[in-house]
Amino acid sequence: MFCTSVDINALEYKPPTSNRSGGKVVHVSTVLGSSDWKDRIRFQMSEDDKTNLQEAVWGLSTPLAGQDASRRTLELSIESPQLGQFLQELDASNLKTAVAQAPDWFRKSVDPGAIANMYVPLHKPPSKPDLKPTVRVKVKCGDYPTNIFLVQDVDEKGNLSYVKGTPDDLTRKVRCLVMVETVGLWFMSRQFGMSLTATDILVWPNRRSTGIDAFTMSASTTLQKNSISQTASEEMDAEFM
Repeated sequence: MFCTSVDINALEYKPPTSNRSGGKVVHVSTVLGSSDWKDRIRFQMSEDDKTNLQEAVWGLSTPLAGQDASRRTLELSIESPQLGQFLQELDASNLKTAVAQAPDWFRKSVDPGAIANMYVPLHKPPSKPDLKPTVRVKVKCGDYPTNIFLVQDVDEKGNLSYVKGTPDDLTRKVRCLVMVETVGLWFMSRQFGMSLTATDILVWPNRRSTGIDAFTMSASTTLQKNSISQTASEEMDAEFM
């Protein structure tokens, strides 16, 4: 289910409630009047397994001392123009609703500019012209962990074979097909935003070159491998010449 299946204009922002940790949250549903878990925002971030796969920018974050190790961060490139547009429209919807609901969400009237400064966007613009925008997702590593699947082979018909993966497979530059979901907006004292949690990740690992293939050769260089028996025969012929 690609992101375009989510109708941003039909989203319903619920009244603020408290989560299990005591923090404030605004649940967001894709179906008006529904509080059912199945109606939360949920989507795939690439069109399919062959189109606009995302790339892990840095690999999975390493928690610092005292940080929650059960939810780690993975920063991904935004490859699909449609995904980029969707995330920007979702950001705009969150901000517009926050301004309209400021007395209820922030318990006071807040200047729209101040609200924009507090908001943590999903869509991160590129830091350099030659880079791509990014989006961060949370990977669950504790109870009910994110399902990670590692692609082992792709046959001539495009069929995939895979094995169960682990968070250690989410290294820098791996390509990923990611399914995410969110319950809504979180709030802190000076920030608020929407976190995307990865429920399932299909990973294409980096294939490390070894042996002679690990070297970078000039474009004019041609490599030819001789067998040991062939080399020995040539050396013997040279001795009798």
